[in-house]
Amino acid sequence: MYNAGYNGHIYIKTKSNVKSRDTLSVKGMIAGYTTKFTKSFVENYLSKLNDVAIVNENKVIEDPFENEVVEQAPLVRRAERPADKMPNLDRIDQENLPLDLKYIYPDSAGAGVDVFVVDSGIFLEHEEFQGRQGKTVVEKTFCNNPADENGHGTNVASIVGGKTLGVASNANIIGVKITGNNCPLSSQNIINGITYVMQQKANDPGRKIVLNLSATSTDSAVGEAASKAVEAGIHFVVGAGNRNLDACGFFPGKVETVVTVTASKISNNQDWITDWCNWGKCVTLFAPGENVPIAGIGSPSEITSGTGTSLSAPHVSGAIALMLANSDLTPEQSKRELLRIATKDKIQGLRFRLTDNVLLRVPSP
Repeated sequence: MYNAGYNGHIYIKTKSNVKSRDTLSVKGMIAGYTTKFTKSFVENYLSKLNDVAIVNENKVIEDPFENEVVEQAPLVRRAERPADKMPNLDRIDQENLPLDLKYIYPDSAGAGVDVFVVDSGIFLEHEEFQGRQGKTVVEKTFCNNPADENGHGTNVASIVGGKTLGVASNANIIGVKITGNNCPLSSQNIINGITYVMQQKANDPGRKIVLNLSATSTDSAVGEAASKAVEAGIHFVVGAGNRNLDACGFFPGKVETVVTVTASKISNNQDWITDWCNWGKCVTLFAPGENVPIAGIGSPSEITSGTGTSLSAPHVSGAIALMLANSDLTPEQSKRELLRIATKDKIQGLRFRLTDNVLLRVPSP
């Protein structure tokens, strides 16, 4: 990919004519450069070359986690899985309401599956990541400081596989940091994160990998990278976004092979679409996204609650990890299985926001 120059563009080459000098190349699956060009060079020459798939501006995403809310009031921590304090987990293991105050899931709990959280890093010292069967690491950073400075990646990781808060508590959680203080989220860094995960898959093709991206972009190059990641065998999950707009207007959620997740809530003992989430035909399914218990970064024991499709997506990443621990499903097959076992026709409020009425349900033990 190129980051070109009059505002920066991303230049992605196709599989043909892949050369060793390409800065973002994964065994011929995706290749390109980031650099600077004049606007006239991009418009009059570069974009017209036959082996150039995309030339796009490297945009900084001004509000990468738009309209998301984290409440700082801590929840009560309990020694056991506090299903009565975690309605999000309670909801995704059963078809019907009311909640039964239990979270039931396969015994493997995602063991042996690597979930890459491409985000703001992870607060590794948090109790949610201590004493787990699966490892928790920040393996790669595209920013100067590997620490999670805003908490978003820690929030997401705790839902994927936290010891008490996580959907798949035995999965490996691997952080890839692409944003933070003095490291604004950009198209380039999203694609850097995606191609880094692709390289890990290329290094070990048998590795079971889920990629969770809780950010959206209007850049089609991000969609191209996500599509190539799925082709490489990576199970790709993304939040739909929080603007109450058509999810088809954003990447990588627009990519058909990606699992795009929007947010549900429980109100008056019914499931509803949230007021603020993106919607439409590009959404694969719903998952809990309002007042979700999450690990915070204020202290190693801080448990807060948050709202956003960024928190809906990791429920699905965890669910796919539960599936993969006991199978060798391809990304296409895992998406199909998610839809097969999902809870159908329970979401209210879709009359003017047409979206498939499908709510996440984790596999049975």
